[in-house]
Formats: sequence, C-alpha cells, structure tokens
Amino acid sequence: MILKGQRCILKPLEVSDAKELSKYINDEQLKEYLSNVFPFNTFMEEELIRRVSQKSNEVYFSIEVNNTVVGTTVLYEIDYISRKSEFGVAIYNKEYWNKGIGSEVLKLMLKYGFEILGINRIMLRAFEENKRMIAVAEKFGFVFEGRERQGRIFKGKSSDIIIMSLLADDYWRNFS
Repeated sequence: MILKGQRCILKPLEVSDAKELSKYINDEQLKEYLSNVFPFNTFMEEELIRRVSQKSNEVYFSIEVNNTVVGTTVLYEIDYISRKSEFGVAIYNKEYWNKGIGSEVLKLMLKYGFEILGINRIMLRAFEENKRMIAVAEKFGFVFEGRERQGRIFKGKSSDIIIMSLLADDYWRNFS
C-alpha cells in the first residue's frame, strides 16, 4: 500500500532504500533522537530491512519527498487482539526537518492505523528533548500517559521518555 500526502509519500520499505538511509543514520545529531546509537552501514541497514519486513506485527514505510527517501515510519508491536500499536518515525535527512513532513507522516499513519488496520490505540514514546515530536503528537490529540524516568542515557546524560497515546474514538471525533 502507498500512502500519499501533499508533502510526502509513504511506500513499503525496500532493501534498496538502505543505501540512501545509511548516508544519514550515523549523524550524531540524528542519533540524539533515535534509540539505536551504534554505527550502521548499508549492509546492516539492508539486513534490518529484511528482518522487519518479515514480521507480521510491524508495518514499515519509507518516507519519500520528491522521489528521495528521507526517512522511515512504522507501526510496530501491533497487537491484533487488543487492537493497539506503537508509532515511530525518523526523518534521517536533516534538510527535511521543520518542514511539516513529520506532521504529515503522523496524519497518514493515523489514518492507516485507525481506518485500514482498525487499531483502537496508537502509542508513541519520545525522548523529552524531542520537543518537535511531542508538539506534533499534541496537535493530533495524543494524550500524555506517563514518563519513563531516566529511560535513556545518551552521552552520559539521562533523560526521561514521554509516553503518549491516541484512541480511535478521539481520532474519529477530531478527524473524520
């Protein structure tokens, strides 16, 4: 399935996307917002894409802008019984930060999750320093659920992880 917005297109993540993504994944500033802080090369990115594409409870998309892959997004830990999932997004290419792409990606993924997959609850986790992600989530009606205190240590500094969620009822009320 391909999801089209005005600023970007979400396509199923392909092994061929690894070459473009690996150009950016080792950027130190980007690593501040990612869970994975280890060095990655194209081969490792290809292997990761192969692994995740075989999982039945994860749906990964590449984020494309003007025919260029600039990041990835995912609904993962999909629980088809409880109808819940977790959302993730990473815009690897910093040239595309602060251009509304993250907002559009979230909008497209919420539509996919709630309208296509029939999910009831979509959760996200954001490092407390990631003010952009938290603001975008709030804009779409995500509710603060909690804080994982000192859930991450990066460069010797601990930070909390903010946990937020959006329920299908709130989505339908605000976006239908």
